[in-house]
Amino acid sequence: MSNKKTPDLIETLSQSVNPVAPLGRRGLWLWVGLSLLAGITYVLTAYGARPEMRLLFSEGRVADNLSAYAKTTFFIGLAALAVWQVQATARPEGRLTRVQTGLMGLGLIALLTLTGIDMAVSGLSSALTGLSDGAPGCFLTILLGGMVGLGVGWAVWLRQAAPGNPALFGALSAFAASALMTVAYTLHCDHDAPAYLLLIYLAPNLVAALIGSLIGRALFRW
Repeated sequence: MSNKKTPDLIETLSQSVNPVAPLGRRGLWLWVGLSLLAGITYVLTAYGARPEMRLLFSEGRVADNLSAYAKTTFFIGLAALAVWQVQATARPEGRLTRVQTGLMGLGLIALLTLTGIDMAVSGLSSALTGLSDGAPGCFLTILLGGMVGLGVGWAVWLRQAAPGNPALFGALSAFAASALMTVAYTLHCDHDAPAYLLLIYLAPNLVAALIGSLIGRALFRW
């Protein structure tokens, strides 16, 4: 049996509901811009630019070693896709599309394939060349820089989100922050072997995503 006071209660509740403005993109792009600016400034100040990038920046010319630019372009694309995924899942109704997941999968498969081909052609020891040459420092720079970037994102935009899946949103946000730091680091590092990119560049992004998934359950609950 319905309560006679129910209509009055519904009316009272409806009057106290205030519309919420859609989540704007300005803060998102501010996060991306600040993360790239801070990451690039730190990398170039602390480590310096690799020769191919110095040639491009100072003289506007492209070096013969195109792999230097291909590496940066690949991670720019990966970071842009990750930011797109963050934006797509920032609201309760948000979902990843097949295009978004497909493009991410293609990128990962491409890097794995290149690594496998390089190992088959050059041999395991040759393909893994460079992993002992400051690799832990590269890994930690990308990972820790990504975590700092995640904090920047929280301050300027992420805390306004209300994702339907906090763990997934946290993972995507941390992955995006780490990917942006990776873009900055490519301007310095001269290791271009696919195995190095997989284990020292991409792996920190995946570790950051795992951390983001864990903390996202608390940060993005609503």
